[in-house]
Amino acid sequence: MKKITLYIALIIGVLFILSATVSSPVQAQEAPTIPEVEESLDTVLARAAAKGFLTSLTRPELVSLRDFYLNEGVRVDGILTELGQITGYRINQAGWMVPDQTYQVQASLQPGGQQISVYTGKYNHRWKVDGVELVNGAAGGAAAGTQPVVAAGPQPVAGNGTGKLVFQTQSGGDIYVINADGTGLQRVTHGLDPELSPDGTQIVFTRWDPQYELFTINVDGTNERAWFSNKRQMKSPTWSADGTKIVFSYQDGGRLEGDLKTYSLSELGERAARGENPVRIPDNARGVEINENNQLQFFVPPDAHWWLAQIDLTKGEYRDLATGTRYNYAPSWHPTDPNKLIFRGDKGMAIYDAQAQVSQPVSHDDRDRGAIAISPDGSRIALTYYQDGNWEIHTMNIDGSDRRRLTETPLHVVANRHTENNEVFITPEGFRTMSRAQPDGMPMMRWNNAAPAWSPDGSQIAFMTDRTGQWEIWIMNADGSNQRPMFPNGALDGIQFNFAGVDERMISWR
Repeated sequence: MKKITLYIALIIGVLFILSATVSSPVQAQEAPTIPEVEESLDTVLARAAAKGFLTSLTRPELVSLRDFYLNEGVRVDGILTELGQITGYRINQAGWMVPDQTYQVQASLQPGGQQISVYTGKYNHRWKVDGVELVNGAAGGAAAGTQPVVAAGPQPVAGNGTGKLVFQTQSGGDIYVINADGTGLQRVTHGLDPELSPDGTQIVFTRWDPQYELFTINVDGTNERAWFSNKRQMKSPTWSADGTKIVFSYQDGGRLEGDLKTYSLSELGERAARGENPVRIPDNARGVEINENNQLQFFVPPDAHWWLAQIDLTKGEYRDLATGTRYNYAPSWHPTDPNKLIFRGDKGMAIYDAQAQVSQPVSHDDRDRGAIAISPDGSRIALTYYQDGNWEIHTMNIDGSDRRRLTETPLHVVANRHTENNEVFITPEGFRTMSRAQPDGMPMMRWNNAAPAWSPDGSQIAFMTDRTGQWEIWIMNADGSNQRPMFPNGALDGIQFNFAGVDERMISWR
């Protein structure tokens, strides 16, 4: 036996959650002798770290991601040279060498059947590959009792329901479609806030480069069509229930830049002596203090105005919607009523009746955020909520009653993490948001959970979460139970997500 041990420090968290198979051209197979038992989160993440490393050996397009598993200065050239080209692997055995401390995955590599052992340990609350062992004498063929690895695409995932998802990797990033069972992944285009049409055949989205523009495209990537342009920062397009109209938000007017205000204390005293009104400090002002020059100082953030507009696809007509507010974000059309849509204002959510041209408040909490999703039967809302310094997912009835929190970080996770200064700030576009989840070297106390999307039958919700150290698509029951990775089959391996908290629609499911 020839042992080569690498002590590796990952600079980000585990890239791959427990996978039964990995994407084409690789298929990872579990040994049939491994019993199915209820596993701890540490077991899942420890094994996922090993499998992520193995997958990086088999996927040429993931070479750049292999560095995520290696500490600076660590070289694996010798191992890669000895292994040659790897096209697949089969896991023969996996389990704890030292309970909750050292996890071992033994696998056969293809072609040739070379045996490899990968060891993982927990460092600073993250599971990392800290050893690799090559076993001589097995290169002539597959290990006894094993089956050859056959190259294949990701296998279907049971329990995800039906339909098709469209998702964006980040606001303005690549747009993909995938079947709910984790098969059929296809990159379609790039843009912002994609949404599937009611019949599931088209996608609506916007782009900001080279100009602000509204598009539709077929789910197979054909027939991309531009419908409208030249409204600033168009985003959050949404289909009417009958598929004939599209509503979107756009920015126009208001204060696009912040303003630093300073007043000398002597000036303020003179004002008071003259009986003049004192300086008004806005409610959203930040950094209120007396500076080193003995001045009252505070910063007034941007206050951009956002509006809603409608395109009639059958008539080619445009019109602005009079919602009664200058703050209109993240519209989402009612799935059964073509005259109603929900949107986020500056003081919570509201329902707009396009026929009556009036808005009615649904909630009065400015921490309610988009993208807002209405259940297929139109009875409930799912949304992102700013809570305890992070994002959570709430649901409520369409009238705002019966609010329920679906996601929450377990107390034992909070206790084992470091506190992070998760500063709230206003973006240049006027969005109230916060620093990105899990920045380098600053693990958050709590998980972020955001951007929900209902399944076609309303029984499940897909959402974004960073609980493993990176943003991933997970799924849960509509009551918040059974939260799990949506695509553990490796279908999205190598795709990186980023949720920025600017009311972006990450997922649409029909």
